[in-house]
Amino acid sequence: MKKIVIICAGLLLFGPKLTKAQAILDKIDRTADKADRASRTADRTKSTGDKLLGLFGKKKDGTSLEKTTVKLAGVDFSTLKALNDKLQSAKGIESTKMKYSASGSSIVLQHAGSTSDLLKVLQRSAPDVFAEKNIEGMDDGEISIKIK
Repeated sequence: MKKIVIICAGLLLFGPKLTKAQAILDKIDRTADKADRASRTADRTKSTGDKLLGLFGKKKDGTSLEKTTVKLAGVDFSTLKALNDKLQSAKGIESTKMKYSASGSSIVLQHAGSTSDLLKVLQRSAPDVFAEKNIEGMDDGEISIKIK
């Protein structure tokens, strides 16, 4: 009988506290459910938007930039700097990045079109440097020049 009285007293004493704790857990569970529903709704909205945008297709700007490295041998710094300035203003070249070394310098060009198209532009902008006698090699993304 003593055990039953202790159990009943414990339930009466701790019952309201357990009820409050359960209420708090229920609120947390409802909030988590709301967040899950909002997430699913956002995912469905995104997929619907992607389907609608897929109907129209992507617009292409038509300008894909290529990167070509022009390796220069036998060039001093002042010539390299003057050449870089000329190339920055050439048609079709978006940006240049110059690297100088006594053994061999380089200019990295961001441009539209192929490497052979770039060589034609370079020959027009600096014909003395990009003369055919100075060209040692050309490959996709690389042009080798040796100034004699």
